[in-house]
Amino acid sequence: MTIRSERFLPVSARLLGALCAILLLAMSAEAQDVTGSKDPAGMKRYEGSELIGYRAPKFDEYLLPLGSPTSMAPPAYAKSKQIEGLVSYYTYLAPEGRTPTELFRNYKQEFQRLGIQTLYEKNAGQAGWFGPTLDKVAEDSDLKQILAYDEADERIMVGKSKDANPTYYVVFVTAYKDGVIPERLQSKVHKDRALAQLIVVTPEQMEKKMAFVNADDMKQALHESGKIALYGVYFDTDKDLVKSESQPTLEEISKLLKSEPSLRLHVVGHTDNQGKAEYNLDLSRRRAANVVRELAKLGIVANRLDSFGCGLYSPVAPNGTEDGRAKNRRVELVEW
Repeated sequence: MTIRSERFLPVSARLLGALCAILLLAMSAEAQDVTGSKDPAGMKRYEGSELIGYRAPKFDEYLLPLGSPTSMAPPAYAKSKQIEGLVSYYTYLAPEGRTPTELFRNYKQEFQRLGIQTLYEKNAGQAGWFGPTLDKVAEDSDLKQILAYDEADERIMVGKSKDANPTYYVVFVTAYKDGVIPERLQSKVHKDRALAQLIVVTPEQMEKKMAFVNADDMKQALHESGKIALYGVYFDTDKDLVKSESQPTLEEISKLLKSEPSLRLHVVGHTDNQGKAEYNLDLSRRRAANVVRELAKLGIVANRLDSFGCGLYSPVAPNGTEDGRAKNRRVELVEW
């Protein structure tokens, strides 16, 4: 007997419909970042993590922990530093099966990659219970109590960039153990799911592109990291002539060199990624050379300076936003 295949089409259609429903359900459960959120400039997230809590940068003060907590509310620490700037929060939910150990190791590697100086570190099992000190962060990010209660798995690392006006980073890693979970996260957060809370405090002048840096700040940055990025040397778009608005910064560079007779500097030009790479490389070289010429007019002898251009090949921030591109358009002084 021959069975016609058409008799099985309704069954196949039902099966296909069921499979589509399962696929849609799976897609709806995929990681989805909080609306309007974005990663901090330059810092990578742990692969596959979901950004579940976010507060955009806004000017605020922050008590930087440099020792174990001595009070939960308000937070206080055995050692701390009061800082202010553009404070932002980023809460990441790690992929299923990842451990706080893996997550913390990832951020330690990020500190190393970015040249961030570690100021304080607490590993699992060491003294200090930091979760309850993050109540304000949790409240501002609609996290309820998911960061608070796993003291045994807590790890924390505090660091700063090596800029004259540094950016500060606090990385807190834990796993969910107990406490109220926001309704929006109840299908995702469960016992032993690893979490990372990142707090970033950026100098206000970086966000506002306030560019003036004095000679003392330059000296400090060169001493700490061997270089300093300057945003107070101005050029018109696609031009290499130094604009007159750059004079205050040029005079501070001159002041620095005159106060440090043995100091020699590479002047290095950088651009964003807009336009052809070859053009940007040439433009950055011409701009750096013109900065050297302007400094010669201020009495700096030629053998103390040279110029170089990196074009778009050494970014300090992602080029996907105007803020990031603005940070990449810079002149750096590098100790010779």
